[in-house]
Amino acid sequence: MASPGGNYRQKMKMKMKQWMLYSVILALSSYVALDLCNHYGTLRSLRYCRCESSEGLRDLDICATSDGHYAGASGSNPVENPWKQMKWVGEASACRVKGHLIEKLDEENDFRRGYALKFTKDVEDKTHLLPWLLASKAPELGLRKRRVYLDLGANRFASSVKWFLRMYPCDFTEVHAFEVNPQQWRPPKTKFLEDANLLASEIPRTNPIRVNSTPSVPDWMMERVKVYYRLVSHNDDPSKNAIDISRFMKEELKLTAADTVVVKMDIEGAEWPILTRWMDDPEMPRIVDELFVELHYAHHTMTDFGWDSFAPISRHHASNLIAHLRAHGFYAHSWP
Repeated sequence: MASPGGNYRQKMKMKMKQWMLYSVILALSSYVALDLCNHYGTLRSLRYCRCESSEGLRDLDICATSDGHYAGASGSNPVENPWKQMKWVGEASACRVKGHLIEKLDEENDFRRGYALKFTKDVEDKTHLLPWLLASKAPELGLRKRRVYLDLGANRFASSVKWFLRMYPCDFTEVHAFEVNPQQWRPPKTKFLEDANLLASEIPRTNPIRVNSTPSVPDWMMERVKVYYRLVSHNDDPSKNAIDISRFMKEELKLTAADTVVVKMDIEGAEWPILTRWMDDPEMPRIVDELFVELHYAHHTMTDFGWDSFAPISRHHASNLIAHLRAHGFYAHSWP
């Protein structure tokens, strides 16, 4: 017969094993919750997570609304605030999108920041976007088999297609450029030969320059570019040469969440109905990895550029649309 002391020790061993099992389960549950916050951080999945911000542990329900994307991550001093004028790039938002940092929305300084603050004379300057390019934070975008860039409103080749081919940290396997006016589209006229552009290695140099001239886009890259002289729209209308871009992306290109898809949109006001439709379509934020959109609105600072015709849409409407896009899971920026 077992002694009372032996039974007691046996029971204690069982309890210790149970407590150890409970501790392991608790630790694993905590790890899974944190992993969901960090890696599966679309705004919808973040609704029920608590992650750290400048205010400590913070309920990210607000990130599923447009309001959260106006809050900065640093909690800047209103007087000693380097993002007020000193910095060319904007402050990080308190709310992440797709699990990654993105710039805070700032109605006063967000729109053409470098030009507005006189860091540059180029009204199309894009320097402020460089720290927030998603492919630099999510390297898996560059590893997918199909890597697609869509330029909706490509204008001249150099204005945006060339910029993305040169500056975006992903080697696109396909480029689909839409420009309704064939006279606007001006691809390179001469072939660029990379090997011929290199300086001869036997020539002694006293500086680090390696090439004869600034590199252009080589032929092998231009072969990936397909141009469509069509009007980008939210529906098909043959009488206006208009194409339903959502249908085109899903049915003709057959894009899915397994592809890398970067979209730039500059379509003179037609963006509003398209983006409203995209927010009602749960597939679109999964298909589109990153979105750059020039929103057209009436504002006294844009009078010289003829934007008064977009009234009564205001800059406030434009900023709110970017916020709502983010709240719906789009990693969206104002362009340029």
